Amino acid sequence: MPSPLKSAGFSLIELMVVVAIIAILASISAPNFRNLILDNRLANTTNMLLGSLQLARSEAVMQRTTISVCAANDGKSACATSTNWSNGALVMKGSTVLKVVNPVSDQVTITSSTNKVDYLPDGTTTAATISISDTRPASRQIKVNAIGQACSGSACS
Repeated sequence: MPSPLKSAGFSLIELMVVVAIIAILASISAPNFRNLILDNRLANTTNMLLGSLQLARSEAVMQRTTISVCAANDGKSACATSTNWSNGALVMKGSTVLKVVNPVSDQVTITSSTNKVDYLPDGTTTAATISISDTRPASRQIKVNAIGQACSGSACS
């Protein structure tokens, strides 16, 4: 007598259990993923501004002229007179824009202790602090000391 054929595949109950496990794992990881995205926005904004400050210092020394990093106006063509840098920043040589730093997100707020940081031909500047934050209490800071070094996080210790 021939043996009966076995059917291959998953039962409906097995499929429902797998879908339930995936749903539980997704609901647990979703808040952490959101925080990861927000932390990356802050880090990206901080690194872009830090790089722009270092570029400005380097250009000031190489070109032996004053280079400024300032808050951008709405058209990103000139410096704004505000200490709110959320619209972006500019690296300027006189009235010439060398670099535009666009904001990563409109949910990131950037404020500075001054409306612009002027690097002199010897690389020095006046001290400044730039704060980068979002809707959470967490924030990052860039500190520029009087000799022109810009640092963020544990590098400032």
